[in-house]
Amino acid sequence: MRFFGKLLAYPLLAVNIVAALLFVFSCYGSLAAPVGRWPFASLAGLAFPFLFILNLAFLIIWLLVWKKAALLPVITFIACISPTLLYFPFHFTKSGSVEQPFITVMTYNTEGFGTEDNKDSSTGNPVLQFILGHNPDIIILQEATRDIISKASRDKAIKTVYPYMNNDTGVSNLACISKFPIVGHEYIPFEKSNNGCLYLRILIGDDTLALYNCHLQSISLQAEELSEYRQFIEHPTDSTHYDVSKKVIKKLLGSTSQRAGQARMIAERAKAETARFTIVCGDFNDTPLSYSHRVFDRFMNDAFAKSGVGMGITYHEHKLYYRIDHIFCSKNITPLHTWIDRTQKDSDHYPVITKIRF
Repeated sequence: MRFFGKLLAYPLLAVNIVAALLFVFSCYGSLAAPVGRWPFASLAGLAFPFLFILNLAFLIIWLLVWKKAALLPVITFIACISPTLLYFPFHFTKSGSVEQPFITVMTYNTEGFGTEDNKDSSTGNPVLQFILGHNPDIIILQEATRDIISKASRDKAIKTVYPYMNNDTGVSNLACISKFPIVGHEYIPFEKSNNGCLYLRILIGDDTLALYNCHLQSISLQAEELSEYRQFIEHPTDSTHYDVSKKVIKKLLGSTSQRAGQARMIAERAKAETARFTIVCGDFNDTPLSYSHRVFDRFMNDAFAKSGVGMGITYHEHKLYYRIDHIFCSKNITPLHTWIDRTQKDSDHYPVITKIRF
C-alpha cells in the first residue's frame, strides 16, 4: 500500500507543482508585461479563479493524505496573498455602519439601457429607473443610448434631482448624470478604436473633481465564437473547433494590447491632473490582475479592493463571470463601502456603486 501510495502521490505532486507555477503566473503575469507588450502575460489573470480552485483542491487532498505535501499549496497561497486579496477582497463594514459618505458614485455599462430586451426607450426604461432608484450623486454610464439620456434631461421630475447631464458624446455613448455642476468636459478618442474616454470636471463645493469615464477596448466576441470556444475548451481534441479558438485567442490578445496603450494614456493624464480630486472609472474590459488595472492601481485606490467583498462580478453574459468594471480614486479620496447590485439583468454588466469621502 505504501508503494502504490507513492506511485500515485509523486505524479500528483508534479501536477501540483505545475498548477502552483501557473497560479503564481496568473497572479503576477501583468508584472511581466511592463509596457503591455506581452499581452499573454497580462491575459493570464483570466485563469486566476480556476487555478485558485485547483490549488485549493490540492491543499485539501494533501491535508487528508500527505500533510507534508500540503506545504506546497500553503506556500503558493502565501506568495500570492496580495493579488488574491486584490481579486477577492474581504471587508466586513456594512453600508449602514460606515461614516456618512460625502458622495455616492455609480459606474454602469447599460448595454444600451437593455433596449434590445425591454424595447423601452422612454424615461420609464427599467434600467434607467433602476439607476435612479439608487439615488447616487454622480452616475457614470457606458453604452448609454443617447435618446434616453436626452429624454431624461428634459424630464422635470428627473431634472429636479439631477439638474446636470452630459450626453454630448457623439458615437461614444458615454454619459454623466450629476447632482453637482458639470463645469467642463472633453471627449478623448482612442486611436484605431470606437471606444474612448469622457473627461469631466465637476464642481463639488469649492473643490473640483476630475472624472474620467473610460470604456477601454472591447473584445468584440460574437456569441457563436464564444460557444465554439467553450466547445474547444471542453473537447480540446476535437479539431472542428480549432480555427474558431485561434480566432478568439487572437482577438483576446489584440484587444489586451490596445487596452494597455489606452490605459497608459489615461493614467498619464490622471497623474498630471490639476484638480484636487480625481476619479477614473468605467468599463475596463480587464480583470483586477491585468496590466490595464495595474497601471492605475499603482497610484490610485481601487474602490472595490479597498472596501468591497468577494469577487465583485460585474460581467455575467456567455457564462463568463469577471469583475471588469472598476472605480479608481485618488489617494485623498477614501472609499467607505463599494458593492455590486445584481438585481437588474437587462444589461450584460452589473453596476459598481461606491460611497466615498473626500
